[in-house]
Amino acid sequence: MIAEFPYALAVIDNVLEGLDGRTNVYLSPIILLGEPGGGKSEFAKRLSKELGAPFEVISCGGSSDSAIGGTASRWSSGEPSLAIMAVRRHRCAGPIIILDEIDKIGTSRNNGNVHDVLIGLYEPVTSRCWHDPYVQASCDLSHVSWLMTTNSIEPIPGALRDRCQTLRFPYPEADHLSLLAPRILARRYLQTGYDPRWATPLEGFELDALAKVWAGGSIRKLERVVEGLRKAREQARQQQ
Repeated sequence: MIAEFPYALAVIDNVLEGLDGRTNVYLSPIILLGEPGGGKSEFAKRLSKELGAPFEVISCGGSSDSAIGGTASRWSSGEPSLAIMAVRRHRCAGPIIILDEIDKIGTSRNNGNVHDVLIGLYEPVTSRCWHDPYVQASCDLSHVSWLMTTNSIEPIPGALRDRCQTLRFPYPEADHLSLLAPRILARRYLQTGYDPRWATPLEGFELDALAKVWAGGSIRKLERVVEGLRKAREQARQQQ
């Protein structure tokens, strides 16, 4: 992970510190706060894989009711809570649920509110005996880990923030270019169907060219720039 996210060492240390002395993977609720394009979502997924825990990624854009906590079976749309479905799918009591862009959750209270449900799921006492309206029974969800990403902390209610550890996720800087660009280049070759051996080491003049248009900041921008370089490489090979 350090090779992939060399700019997030402090975040990695903070997360791993919370696992000291544990015999199983469990993370107290964590909010990854950072600017768009910094790699928060990819970091959360990569972290889950490195910890060997099954995980689910849930996009919060447009979520505005309490269905995340389950809906009664008497309704045609009834289903168990998100956490119970993750436990059942993975046959694991402690999956990691990644709530992507939690700041995009709607605030309507017509059918309950997502934030109110999450407060209960994050609270150790209530999560141990979570009453699911679909299964009509108390379920122990205290082993489920919650990771959230957000671009802004203000939309998240104080009561929810109080139950989470907020970690500032930084932007990569220009010094990280030589570490990030080769990994992105190799990934792009794989994604386009090439053998990764095509991703030969970047030449000094190629790194200089990348540095002129990317001086740190959004990973998405760097990915676009590296993809442009990859295409230029392929065009040069075809002309040889």
